[in-house]
Amino acid sequence: MSLIKIEHVSKTYSNGETETPVLEDVNFEIQKGEFVAIMGPSGSGKSTLLNILGFLDGYTSGTYLFEDRPAHEYSSDAQARIRNQKMGFVFQSFQLLPRMTVKENVMLPLLYSDVPEAEWALRAETALESVGLSHRLDFFPPQLSGGEKQRVAIARSLVVNPSVIFADEPTGNLDSKSGQKVMSILQNLHSKFGHTILLITHEKTTAENAQRIIRIRDGHIESDEKVSERRFADGGYEK
Repeated sequence: MSLIKIEHVSKTYSNGETETPVLEDVNFEIQKGEFVAIMGPSGSGKSTLLNILGFLDGYTSGTYLFEDRPAHEYSSDAQARIRNQKMGFVFQSFQLLPRMTVKENVMLPLLYSDVPEAEWALRAETALESVGLSHRLDFFPPQLSGGEKQRVAIARSLVVNPSVIFADEPTGNLDSKSGQKVMSILQNLHSKFGHTILLITHEKTTAENAQRIIRIRDGHIESDEKVSERRFADGGYEK
């Protein structure tokens, strides 16, 4: 069973009489337990694609199946439940609440889940332990480094035990050392715990942490290859 399947998906934004195509005839599948990177330069359509996969945006044509069920069959309430219970999100900007402790930030997704409140604290502590931040439970986000904030964001994405983790440029605001630490954690979550991870990035060295790279440019899939089969050009970044 595919966890995610995209068939001939296109997305066009309309502004009055002006139509701007962002994605055109996109096709791919992601199996449960895969670590896949979607890589492309700014404006390639990769973030729009992530928003579609995460039920944050719709698409103009084609079919998106999540757990073998077409997305259009889910009501808006059902999509919201799936986002909360089966999808974890890690963003470049961390999106932590500064007046809540690290532990409280990680527990936030549980407010809208079916998990009994008596389990919230243990779930948050377990998630934070998995990213090496057990010693920061009672700290506040402004007291943390950028790398630590992103690790808190990863722990927050894990707390509901999601089917898939969407990581959108998770190293974009970090120095190289912190970025490597974050990618090491994502690799460990995949290899040790079997989490399905979909990574959005413009950086070749970051994408190579995945098992497979889907390369997108100008709304089209250019290639879809295993990392071991990749032959990258010189340079570390997509321009």
